[in-house]
Amino acid sequence: MANIGRHIRDTGSMIMIMSKIVFYVVVLLVVAATINIGDDGFVGTVESLSLDTTTNIRRTVVTYGPQARELILLTSKLAAKDGYDSFCICAPGQEGKSRKLMYGIEVGDDDDVGSSDNGDDDDPKQQQQRAEPISSPDDIQNALTKANVLILVCYDSPIEEKSLNTLLNTAASGNNDQLSKIVLISKMGVSSSGGGGGFFNGGGNSKLLDSENKIRSICKSKNIDLSIVRAGQVKGGGPGEPSENDYGLNKAYYNTLLDLSEASVSMSHDRFTLGVDCTKGDSVDVPNIFTLLGTKSTFEAAPYDSSRINVAKAAVLAASYNKPVEFSVSSKRSETLPSKEEWETILEKMTVS
Repeated sequence: MANIGRHIRDTGSMIMIMSKIVFYVVVLLVVAATINIGDDGFVGTVESLSLDTTTNIRRTVVTYGPQARELILLTSKLAAKDGYDSFCICAPGQEGKSRKLMYGIEVGDDDDVGSSDNGDDDDPKQQQQRAEPISSPDDIQNALTKANVLILVCYDSPIEEKSLNTLLNTAASGNNDQLSKIVLISKMGVSSSGGGGGFFNGGGNSKLLDSENKIRSICKSKNIDLSIVRAGQVKGGGPGEPSENDYGLNKAYYNTLLDLSEASVSMSHDRFTLGVDCTKGDSVDVPNIFTLLGTKSTFEAAPYDSSRINVAKAAVLAASYNKPVEFSVSSKRSETLPSKEEWETILEKMTVS
């Protein structure tokens, strides 16, 4: 009998160990999906809406996407500025570079970093809560089990169903159903027939639509609110001018733009095209890819162009808004970002059932 009891205990221990190994392997697959992250631009802060303080929820946010690195980091940074404990999942070994783009530093301990690297640490405005890039299975599990909101960046590439299920199952496993909202950053024209470049988009939109529909279905089955923020051709994403404005990512971001035309458009967009023109749903008429390429080299506003700053800000505000919303964020010529009151008015018009 003692041998049988010992055998049962040993078998139970082996099952627990194997379960943990399986979890780590699946989480590593999620992390591995971020290795092909793109090199788009970043941007960051705007005066934020008040968080929903009526309940003790929506205080931890995790941001994830297979590509659109700058948009992921920018959204995570803005979420931290808006009062969230903010984490973004990055590829292994990319934590330092991610911090560099967000804050001008490469390590998490401010005491280990001097001001010689153009970091933000000497700026009193930056002595505040920061977003934390994470990549290890333990860190990802810890963040997800505390998450009240997931922000999924499904702009350039769809999120694989296996990765999505891992994220949601892990989030639901540790916080007693506190995961109450998902915010999806998607692309304009995804749900419109022929939108976003039509035939010349290479079928990319159909994959994004499939991924979007899967997310809708899962949210409905799990009774999780879903808000969708749609972006057109994204531009800009830096701190603005002067860089102390800190509208977006650190000024180190501009140094990553090796193409002179792209750098010029990005910096100009962050100065002169900070306004928004938002429309409900997925209603913006997106032209074909040849027209989009023709406007890529200008910072002038267009309905099918979007400021990364405002797309990221819209996602963060949607996370704290008390109703689901779905809207497209178009660019508008302005040297100032939308005010708190302007964003509140916009969100009130974008609610969906």
